[in-house]
Amino acid sequence: NYWLGRGNGQVAGRPDGMINLLHYDDAAGAVLAALTTDDVAVQGGRVFLISDGNPLTRQQICESSFQSDMYRDTTLPTFLGDAMKDPMGKIYDGSASNQALQWEPRYPSFDDFMKAAVSSSSETTTAGTANSK
Repeated sequence: NYWLGRGNGQVAGRPDGMINLLHYDDAAGAVLAALTTDDVAVQGGRVFLISDGNPLTRQQICESSFQSDMYRDTTLPTFLGDAMKDPMGKIYDGSASNQALQWEPRYPSFDDFMKAAVSSSSETTTAGTANSK
């Protein structure tokens, strides 16, 4: 997590600032879907807006990251943004692009990604422990 890994514990921006997310693998999957479609309506330089469809606030992203051992002992940073001056961010809907590409993200939210990463890490640790006996 970008904000939890910063050394001074302070982050520019509002804690309630909205962030639209997309995992790298999902971005690649959406590009692949656009490049390989046979749908003439999709071809021809059309622009697609892709996201996981579940925007989160900066604070929610940090809180979700606490599921991971890497961040479990980390504290929430101080967000230095001003609610009256700093932008809130944007929430956008990429469902029309998803539908046109007949594509859905593997990770429908950052929280789902964190749960999968924690689960995968636990399984790897358990398997490594079992193999070493």
